[in-house]
Amino acid sequence: MTIMLDQLKRKSVISKLNKLGIHSIDGQPLEDVLYSTLLKVLARKLSELD
Repeated sequence: MTIMLDQLKRKSVISKLNKLGIHSIDGQPLEDVLYSTLLKVLARKLSELD
């Protein structure tokens, strides 16, 4: 069950990054990037928008 929840969280973060125009990080597709890196990039991008 936790694996499914983790996958849903990851997909949600990727979806939010895609909506912000981010489709890769350092040349890697978002699906291949570590979850912690996805969160850092999302947080940085959201703080830039404020």
